[in-house]
Formats: sequence, C-alpha cells, structure tokens
Amino acid sequence: MTKRNIIIVAGMAVIVLVFVIGKSYRKTTQGPGTDMVPVVVVPFEINNGWGYKVNVDGHTYIYQDVIPSIPGNHVFSSKEHAMRVGQFVAAKLTQNKIPSVSPQELRDMQITEAQ
Repeated sequence: MTKRNIIIVAGMAVIVLVFVIGKSYRKTTQGPGTDMVPVVVVPFEINNGWGYKVNVDGHTYIYQDVIPSIPGNHVFSSKEHAMRVGQFVAAKLTQNKIPSVSPQELRDMQITEAQ
C-alpha cells in the first residue's frame, strides 16, 4: 500500500469517526440549552512513553497510542506532550471540526517522540 493510499484510508477513517461521534453526540444531549457533553482527555503510559484517550460523555471515542501524522509507531515522549495533543484534538471536536493533527501542527506544539 502506498503512502498516498494510507493517507486516504486514514482520512476516510477520520470522517467515519466524526460521523459516529456526531451521531452519538446528538443522542446524549438532553433538551434545549443542554447541548454540551463532557469531553475529557486522559493520558496513559504505553511502551516506555505516553498516549491519550479522548472520552466523550464517559465513553472513549479516540484512543491514540502513537503520535498521529508521524510515520511509524512512535509514542509521545512525555505525559505533557500527550495531553497537549489530546487537548488540541478535543478542542477540534468541541468546535465540530475533524479531529486530525497535521505534521505542522505537531511541530508548532513542539511535539517529539520517545527515544
């Protein structure tokens, strides 16, 4: 599979994820004026590094055990890095944006992989 095909498949997976989250989000709202559900970022240790989960209304919707947008399987070098990216993704979710992270956004956040 070429790098371009992998990117296309990953993009489609993100779109499906957004659709699923959107459907679930509408189900969990209760009445007018209460359209917000809790979105929580939870860091976790994995393979001598860190990852994060984004929980929406108490359910895990994003489980990120590697740094997104970096080729290979690299974990975050610190809990703080995992939280920084997780909070960035959660903010995109709450703004009804696709919860993706580009390589440039990672560089802007000064995210590095565990050695």
